[in-house]
Amino acid sequence: MHLIYVDESGDCGFPSSGGFPSTGGPTRYFVRAGVVVHGWKWGHVNNTIAQLKQSRGLAWNDEIKATHLRAGKGAFAGWSPSDHRQFLLDMLDSISREIDVHILVVAIDKTRVDRAQRQRFTDPSVRSLELLLERYNLFLRGQSDRSGIAILDSVESKSDENLRYFQSYLLRFSDHLDPRRIVEGTLFMPSHTSNLLQVADVCTNVIYRRYARPDGNRDEYERIEPRVCAEKLWPP
Repeated sequence: MHLIYVDESGDCGFPSSGGFPSTGGPTRYFVRAGVVVHGWKWGHVNNTIAQLKQSRGLAWNDEIKATHLRAGKGAFAGWSPSDHRQFLLDMLDSISREIDVHILVVAIDKTRVDRAQRQRFTDPSVRSLELLLERYNLFLRGQSDRSGIAILDSVESKSDENLRYFQSYLLRFSDHLDPRRIVEGTLFMPSHTSNLLQVADVCTNVIYRRYARPDGNRDEYERIEPRVCAEKLWPP
């Protein structure tokens, strides 16, 4: 069975008037990305991240969050800017070398969203999940093991419940999802308990900055680009 670890970056809001601000929120883009690994390969990938933590003096249960890493907070408090920058680049290089890891991406450009449509097509959180599950479904169709499960960071219980219900709805009614492939509904885990969710957090942050920054965040994104096997910008 394949596992897809999913995270998001950006916010779901729209400006009350005018355009999207260049700094602060609401953000123009909302990105949801998933890191896919087969269950047989999970242990190797997990150990790679655990060894990276250990080599830099982090505890096994220290959480790698992109926002903490960039700001020198959390597990990275007290690190010099050059040290936490190097850790980020080394982590991205480790992800790139993992030939058994695949990254699926959905980016929502909120300037193009028709807000007159129903919520399913206007809420970036909901729409991005649907599109990502469709990409996951297509990915699974091309594998010898065609079953998979989705795992998201459990941030807010009410939101988690709504997304789980929405996936169950899609598996029943969507023409683009095969219920034989994506097993059960979405599962939710606290990100600090999962190295793979932490990988998803870092990858999603890097991909988001590719869209949101004028320079395209190329130096970071190019490190994981070989692992990106499907990317969708919506609306087209």
